[in-house]
Amino acid sequence: MSSIFDRLTRALPWNKPIELPEHHQWKHANLPTLLEWRINARPYNTTVANAMFVFMLVVVSVFSYFLLYRSAHFSVSETLFIAVPGFIMFFLALYGATHQKTKFAYRFTELGIEVCEWKAPGKGWMIALKWLTVIAAIAVMFVIALDPSSALIALAGPGGMGLLYLGLANSKKFQEMHTDYNTFEYNWSEFKSVIIDRPKKIICLESSWLSPHSNQYVDWPFYIFSNKSQFDRHLSLVLDKLKTLPCSEQSVSVLQF
Repeated sequence: MSSIFDRLTRALPWNKPIELPEHHQWKHANLPTLLEWRINARPYNTTVANAMFVFMLVVVSVFSYFLLYRSAHFSVSETLFIAVPGFIMFFLALYGATHQKTKFAYRFTELGIEVCEWKAPGKGWMIALKWLTVIAAIAVMFVIALDPSSALIALAGPGGMGLLYLGLANSKKFQEMHTDYNTFEYNWSEFKSVIIDRPKKIICLESSWLSPHSNQYVDWPFYIFSNKSQFDRHLSLVLDKLKTLPCSEQSVSVLQF
């Protein structure tokens, strides 16, 4: 019974292994792999993003309550079929904006570290947006049949959702933004220090980088994102390869470049 449950769990979309882009090739593919893993991570300051999400959600909730419910005097049915779908749509859009994830693939060899990072356009929330628009449009037809005076307000919800769906589905810039692809290679000798953030499961390795603006070398962070179950194993290999470097444990605030 347990094995059947495990197979069903692994079959879920979010538990499937992350596949590398088709055109990707490791630079040192001929070298034996010491350690390799793939992970979805949020490569930015998540504290700020989470705070923005909560703040905007509270503001919109208060605004919707006073404007749509108290001022517009929506009935229970109008609130359920118009305001609620709009709020759900805003929630999904806001969550997608503040909780975006990037896919990372790390490969450790005796020579150093290679990482591939990329984004793939998420289809799930686009499908949800499409069907939410259809359901809201059907509901609006009933609301207008009951009260024709609410036609403009009723059409604003599904109409806006429909325009948003069509705009995103056909936006070339949006799709290019979500198919970004980068690769980086570092030799172990390039790193200068190690910073460990155990709560966030992040290992930050600092190296020297020639700034094109000042034409001087500055300390530049390289982030290794891990997960709870494998963090100790990943950290152990890093520390073994960089045992001579200064090491400290502190909170890492991920910079987005």
